[in-house]
Amino acid sequence: MASYGSVQKTGIHSWKLTVSGGFDGGGKRIRHTKTVHVTSDSPDKQEQEARKQLALFQQDIEKGESSNSGKMTLSQFYDYWKENYALKNHEIKTLAYNENLFTRIKQALGKKRIDQIEPRHIQAFLKNMAEPGISKTKDRLSSNTIRKHFSLLHSLFAKAVQWNMLPYNPVERVDPPKVEHKVKQVYTQEELGNFLLAIENEDLKYQLMVHLAFSGGLRREEIFGLKWECVNFEENTLKIESASVYTPKSGIKLKGTKNKASNADISIPPYVTDLLRHQQVKQKEKKLLIGDKWHESGLVFTTWNGTPAHPDSFYTWIKRFTIREGLPSISPHMFRHMTATYLIASGTDVRTVSGKLRHAQTSTTMNIYAHLLKSAEKETANTLGDFVQQATEKAKQAQKKQAK
Repeated sequence: MASYGSVQKTGIHSWKLTVSGGFDGGGKRIRHTKTVHVTSDSPDKQEQEARKQLALFQQDIEKGESSNSGKMTLSQFYDYWKENYALKNHEIKTLAYNENLFTRIKQALGKKRIDQIEPRHIQAFLKNMAEPGISKTKDRLSSNTIRKHFSLLHSLFAKAVQWNMLPYNPVERVDPPKVEHKVKQVYTQEELGNFLLAIENEDLKYQLMVHLAFSGGLRREEIFGLKWECVNFEENTLKIESASVYTPKSGIKLKGTKNKASNADISIPPYVTDLLRHQQVKQKEKKLLIGDKWHESGLVFTTWNGTPAHPDSFYTWIKRFTIREGLPSISPHMFRHMTATYLIASGTDVRTVSGKLRHAQTSTTMNIYAHLLKSAEKETANTLGDFVQQATEKAKQAQKKQAK
């Protein structure tokens, strides 16, 4: 592990050497000090001699550093990793999700020293995760959830290796859990029609949420992060540049979108623009009604007094609404999948669909909707088959005319 040193004159011929490097069991950096005596009377030569001794001191320290660094427990290292890496690089939602994932990891492996955790311990943990009864809300954890625990462990130990706390990553010596990719169930055209007819009697804001999710392909967080200044009423476009996220610790916060591709202008049908106009009028009326109590946030969706609306309110409403109307259960994010499903089924090319969904890479779209693309590809074979038959038949008819 890299160490950092400094020298400080403390007497006529004495110098204090300080080397910082390695970590104690609590995750705090260890500082080693040593006082040395130099013989030269020249200040410059004294410092040169002190720095030579500092280099030797550093070498001695670094030889024994790895044994100190690895003595942290996994729980202690997680806190250190979060403070020195995650808080600087991860979004609020990701931080909160990792906290939830680490709860199970902590119960199983938290008290073990990171230098004593072996591949067999990881394997035992993953096996236990797959057993029935491990979840309080479901019969068993999904393969995707287990894989996310595996990924977090891999990231933690990868940093420990990078920081020279461990010689290797034990998670890399364990086969990743297989993920069962389930085909996402979406509304049929008839079910969607019934749903859209039913919401005509709902509050305007809920109608708008649905149409932004479906016609715009927006994520729930992007809908609640949409600002009026990003609505172009003349061009029927939206600029997606922020998202609203909620965590118990931080409350509702606005953040940037997932990636550069997400931060883009998208087109919406004119009828959605009309809904936005009506929503803006209603919001202005509320603002005039309550006066000084209004808190200007600039957002399309707000509470009664202008503060940001809770992004979970879309899910809460739609759950109650589908039960009340006797409609198939659906989530806000499923409208985004319907956007892709219907576009692909209509023959729209994957690059255009990827642009509509604002995926960073076309391959993301292809991986998620592989089953639909495969079905569409089969249709192209049928279409080409029909074309060949028609072309051959026309050629035969032309030859018969010539023969006459």
